[in-house]
Amino acid sequence: MSITVCLISMFVIFASAFTVFSAENISFALSDNSTNNNRLFTISMKAECDKSLCAASFEFTYDKSMFSFRSADSDDDSTTLKSYESDNSVKVVFLNTNGKNINNGSVIFDLTFKAIKNGTGYIDFYASDCVDADVDSMNIGSCTSAKITVGSDADTDKSKNSDKTGNSDGSGSQSIRDNKQTSSALASLDEMGSLNLFDDQNIRFLVIGIALGACLIAGLLILYNVFKKVKSRNCDNKSSSDK
Repeated sequence: MSITVCLISMFVIFASAFTVFSAENISFALSDNSTNNNRLFTISMKAECDKSLCAASFEFTYDKSMFSFRSADSDDDSTTLKSYESDNSVKVVFLNTNGKNINNGSVIFDLTFKAIKNGTGYIDFYASDCVDADVDSMNIGSCTSAKITVGSDADTDKSKNSDKTGNSDGSGSQSIRDNKQTSSALASLDEMGSLNLFDDQNIRFLVIGIALGACLIAGLLILYNVFKKVKSRNCDNKSSSDK
């Protein structure tokens, strides 16, 4: 009996391990483009996986002296896109309630920028929070940056896009182009901390809650001190009038 239980346990462990290691990762890639200065250009975000994509979050970083963000769009009526531009990046949230079929490397949305300086630049991104049509988290595999050439070919460099197998726990993955440039990009992100400690939504809410609580306590202390001073002053005035 014990041998049978052991064999069944080993089979379950083996089957679970096989399922984990054989799971398909979702891959993302931005298309390259060449354009002239002061022109609008569009790049496409492609995704590939055997499972349908229901939701995903992206954060795009690039040289803002070269490119100016204009819009994020999709020609799929069932897709909803939300884009938010900040001083350092552009965040895009992808939602498709039906689940987008991406088994052939489909385009899930397009990004439009304006070229404002000659040269060669890259549009990098961080992908996270991927969910399939069954509302299960998806593992993120390779992510590839976009290489944008503005102006003549003489301004281009010899860098090539390359893939990287990112985190396999569904937490997120940073796009890369080559090892040297990726290391510097990741270092700057680590220094800012935008994709490290506060990338987890629960931690962000906790930090915001602590900050709001501290502000509330400080406000109450200020009101208490003001009330105490007013009360003390009234008592002093009353004592003076009694004398």
